[in-house]
Amino acid sequence: MALSRGSKWFLGFLGLVALGVGAGVMWLADALPTPNRVEAGQPVSLTVEQGESVRSVADRLEEAGVVRNATTFRIAASDVELAAQLQPGEYDFQTGMDSEAVIQTLMDGPARGGANAGVRFTVQEGLTVEQTLARLADQFEAYDEADFQTVLDERTEAGENADGVLQLPEWVPEPAEAPEEVEEPYEGLLFPETYEVRADAAPLDVLQRMVDQLERVMSEVPEEQVAAAEDRGLNRFDMLTLASLIERETRVDDERQTVAGVIENRLDDGMRLQIDATVVYAVGEPRDVVLLEDLEVEHPYNTYVVEGLPPGPISGMGRASLLAAYEPADVSYRFYVLTPECDGRHAFADTLDEHNVNVAAFRDAGRCQGEDLPE
Repeated sequence: MALSRGSKWFLGFLGLVALGVGAGVMWLADALPTPNRVEAGQPVSLTVEQGESVRSVADRLEEAGVVRNATTFRIAASDVELAAQLQPGEYDFQTGMDSEAVIQTLMDGPARGGANAGVRFTVQEGLTVEQTLARLADQFEAYDEADFQTVLDERTEAGENADGVLQLPEWVPEPAEAPEEVEEPYEGLLFPETYEVRADAAPLDVLQRMVDQLERVMSEVPEEQVAAAEDRGLNRFDMLTLASLIERETRVDDERQTVAGVIENRLDDGMRLQIDATVVYAVGEPRDVVLLEDLEVEHPYNTYVVEGLPPGPISGMGRASLLAAYEPADVSYRFYVLTPECDGRHAFADTLDEHNVNVAAFRDAGRCQGEDLPE
């Protein structure tokens, strides 16, 4: 029996509804937690084989708990033509990722084992720009220190609006406009951490990654803490400088906020900071022993002779030091010195008399190698 026009329309309408319901179910399958799945956020390493299809990868991602539904993943992957860009190699995922994030990871290329597999490099906290570039040159066979320095020089010459040069956060003073007393305008901007970049990454890519990470960590600071610092007359770059002092003054994470509190108290009291690390920076060469004559060096970074913060950071600093600068401990201390145990910890004091007792205890116990005091 032939269908009437109305019946055909109704069947067509039902078909559209079915498609819509199907799409909705697929979306829910990807968006909602799936019972009995592994806990979200667990690391997963998956190797894509040469010539492997997106369908096969999708099935394995679902099985590993990285994506919730292989079908919705394949549809999303088809929309961006992932099949044409999928490279063999080892990729790093986490369980419970959404399809978009997984697709982006695959499109970025493998972390290990592919033609553009990632290169891992590490820069330690507390290094100057010069030391950082030397560290990078040690880890990138294709480049030397001069290649990385050229990136900084080109940025200084070209300025902030030029294309193809290092981009700096908007709160960083322009290097070309840095006051004469600023020793190194890029000091503190190359965030120390372990990174992974593509094998074909150029020096600009490497340094940009480090600067971008600084901006990301700075964005972790709560706005109320940023505002509190500004109320004290300290902008983001000032806080970067303060964080570098904290980084160089202690290697013990649970002391960083206390050291920050001491620095805050001395600044509020109008006391000179008298931080030995600034003396070493001013002298311009490594020092195992800071001598009395070093303390008298006339230099804008020597906080024994100048008041307030130095003109800029004295090194790179880690996340702990940066966050401590913004959240100093509420302490009454104004002084600190290494403890006699030579374990990297400090004895803190409210008064100069108490501090002198701590200094005497340190000296009587014998000095630590590389952690000396002035005579």
